[in-house]
Amino acid sequence: MHAFERGRGEITAFKSFSCGRMAETKKMIEVERSCAPGLMVTKEEENDKAVKRSRMTAIVKELIIYPIKSCSGIRVDEAITTEYGLALPSNVLLSDRRWMIIKNGKHQTQTQISKMATIQPEFVPDGLLLKAPNMPNLAISVNPPPTEIIEFKCYDVSINGRKYGENVSQWLSTYLGKQNLHLVYFDNQFQCRLSKDMEPEIPTEARETDLLAYQDISPLLLCSIESVQDLNKRLEKPVKDYWRVMTIGGAKMTWIRPCLRCLMTTINQKTGERDRDYEPWKTLRSYRLKPEMYGKEPQFGIYVAPDEYGLMRLGDEIKISVENQNF
Repeated sequence: MHAFERGRGEITAFKSFSCGRMAETKKMIEVERSCAPGLMVTKEEENDKAVKRSRMTAIVKELIIYPIKSCSGIRVDEAITTEYGLALPSNVLLSDRRWMIIKNGKHQTQTQISKMATIQPEFVPDGLLLKAPNMPNLAISVNPPPTEIIEFKCYDVSINGRKYGENVSQWLSTYLGKQNLHLVYFDNQFQCRLSKDMEPEIPTEARETDLLAYQDISPLLLCSIESVQDLNKRLEKPVKDYWRVMTIGGAKMTWIRPCLRCLMTTINQKTGERDRDYEPWKTLRSYRLKPEMYGKEPQFGIYVAPDEYGLMRLGDEIKISVENQNF
């Protein structure tokens, strides 16, 4: 499967997220809930979900940046929020969805080429190092960036990119088994897309200031460990369904809309193979649908956008300042 590591037919561990047109992640903050220090909760209070939520603390457990759209993510100990999502504090040009693979003038994701899941980028001081099974490592420089600028379509919206040379294209074509593949880089000088304009049929609270590089819907995606446990074991309702405005470390962010999951969730991120039983997408559809607002795709995780840029680290507390029912 794509979003999870599975064992013996069930989801056993939370991995990375990337879900195609309707729900590809911008990045994921994995969080867990824990009782506040020294807090005692009575049996009567246990029956009051509102009290339980107010008595819980969330902390950052994992930060993942996906530098190349629809390829594997990179776990980091700290990251800084920017208008285009998470970035390395040491070099903000090394950020989320800054790169993308295109073919014949259109962006490519695991929906078209599931094997993209097995390309593993690593951050190096001046760019990326691409790794893949049985392939030589490939250095991708961001300083200097490529000089050739091309225009192409990203979800039917025209956007520009700096195209890397034929050596990069050949590496991608050899490994992925497809011709006419190119790697492009998003430059801050380019006209960006706006989150509010993406999928206008879906209700959103995105603003004019919520920008996109090569992401789908928003610069950031937040998901909780409890959501995964809920999917695995069907326990109580995930607490993040109530989060609207939150502060993590020095960064403040606002809820935009739920993340809608497509069949890309069925792709195993280690092998690039699809699950024949359509899991976990099939299970998500059994209890995470809201068809009157979001159609036939299940919700998992929430899209958020930055209000105030800042540094966040593993172990930072997530402080919720506004709550409302999201699901």
